[in-house]
Order: sequence, then structure tokens, then C-alpha cells
Amino acid sequence: MAEDPLKKAPARVFLAIPLHGIYRQEMENILRPLRREIPGVRWVEPRQVHLTLHFFGPVSAAEIELIHLSSRKVASLFSPLKLRLDRIGGFPSLERPDLVWLGVEEPTGRLLSLQKALQGEVRTLGFKTEARPFQPHVTIGRVKRKSQDLKPLLAKVPFAWPTPEKIADHFVLFQSHNLPEGVRYEILRTYPLSKKESA
Repeated sequence: MAEDPLKKAPARVFLAIPLHGIYRQEMENILRPLRREIPGVRWVEPRQVHLTLHFFGPVSAAEIELIHLSSRKVASLFSPLKLRLDRIGGFPSLERPDLVWLGVEEPTGRLLSLQKALQGEVRTLGFKTEARPFQPHVTIGRVKRKSQDLKPLLAKVPFAWPTPEKIADHFVLFQSHNLPEGVRYEILRTYPLSKKESA
């Protein structure tokens, strides 16, 4: 019988909205020319792209179960979200980036409300929360040559921003595995955004 991954501890876990299933073609169209035209960046595989809502780090199996119960409660309070990708950027900047990211836009404010609700539960469970304001984004590349200015290179790669709106109807609890070939993300739990919208 297969071993239950939730019984292994500690595990590096985080809550996120997986975007590949929603933006499969868009991610392929964005990442393909970037991978071809811009060297010196470790580009993320499209199926790994996700919008992080909270990163926990290493936690025990008992803590995972508490995170699961709290996440399920929050998910039941929210209806599906309409998201779109609206720009490409870098941390700390595109002139000297460590990370390359895509901005995520959700005009109603419900994405921010979802993230705040999860942060409230996280604090209740005794975990630390991020002090910086939530900036919705998805990491798509990690820069190997830290002094590389990507702005002129990105200007040569055409994009049509923003992308069309797509529906995100769930978030997940991911476990992060550091493997010799790179990081792999395993879905431990899925949380449907199940609140019915009022007519």
C-alpha cells in the first residue's frame, strides 16, 4: 500500500492557485520565446506555474492537518475568481533581476480578500505571515547572471497584455520537493472556491 504523503514530516508546504490548467496555452506562448531569446535564466516549466497565497516552509504532519482544516473553511467562503495576467516584471527590478514574474490582476478585490482571510487563519494557527503587502504574481524565471539587464531583451519579445480573463475555481496545498533535476511541486489537498454567487 502506498504511503500517505501527509504522514511524512517535516514537509515544505505552501498554499497557491495553480495556473497551468487555466492558462495552459498562454503560458506556453509566453515562455517559449523567453526561453529561446533570453539566456542566463532558469525558466519555470509551464505546468509548475502558480500564484502563491502563503508559504509555510517546513511543517509537521499535525500542522498540515490544521492547515488543511483552516484552508477548507476559508475556501467555502469564496466564489471562483476571474484572473488575468497583466504584465511582466522582475524582483528587485528588470534591470538587475533575481526573479522574473508575471503580474496577476483580479479587479474585484476578491483575490486580495482571499489572501487576507488565509493570512488570518495562518496567524491563528501560530505561523508567521508576510509583512510586505500582497503583490499577486507568478514566478516564471530565476536569473543565473545577476547583473543581466533584461529590459531591452524583453522589449524584443512581443506580448499582448493583459491576457483574457479566466476562472480560477480552487486553490491547493502544495508540497515542495528539492530534487537534483530541480524543484517539483506535489498537490496534497485541493480546496474548491465553493460559495454560490448571489443572483
